[in-house]
Amino acid sequence: MQVVYKIAILYGIDISTDIRKTIWTTDLIPYPNANDKVTHEFLQKIVDVLLDYVKQQNDRKEKILDFHHPEEMIKLLDLKIPEEGVSLGQLVHDCATTLKYQVKTGHPHFFNQLSTGLDLISMAGEWLTATANTNMFTYEIAPVFILMENVVMTHMREVIGKSWRKGDSILAPGGSISNLYAFLAARHKMFPNYKEKGIATIQGQLVMFTSDQVRNKI
Repeated sequence: MQVVYKIAILYGIDISTDIRKTIWTTDLIPYPNANDKVTHEFLQKIVDVLLDYVKQQNDRKEKILDFHHPEEMIKLLDLKIPEEGVSLGQLVHDCATTLKYQVKTGHPHFFNQLSTGLDLISMAGEWLTATANTNMFTYEIAPVFILMENVVMTHMREVIGKSWRKGDSILAPGGSISNLYAFLAARHKMFPNYKEKGIATIQGQLVMFTSDQVRNKI
């Protein structure tokens, strides 16, 4: 466990007596022998690691990446899948190590077309939704999120035009799936019977025209 103490010192984390002991997942809620104090302390240590990382990646004096070649990096990380579980103290250490060698995408000097910067409000929302762990299937299982999504989607349609208010829409998690949705919508417009009758309703080969400047996902 010495490595846990070292990483704790590096990140300024105070690992108390409870966490130093061999405390396991079964000591956390919702297991029968769960200890509320241990559960709170473990999560607090994880939060401490995350908050320290937020502070570091917004420090212009910090490096964006502590770079190591793959053969060197594999020696710095404990990526072996153990036969038995590890202690909570080890998990705190592993979380800190993961962030130590991670690219600081929220750093002021990091620029990328997909991910750059860190919005703390969005991060807080991520923590909330991860904690709720809700699948947005129906109103019964996710009443608040379903209503929230409906309001957001209505607003987004109104941005397109007031006449779109009573339309329908769907959230797309990325460019590739958005392109696929567009292809399916175009096919449905040209061949509305395809959904019920299948490919046999289409005479000939479908063709899609695009330019040589198109996004590589197409």
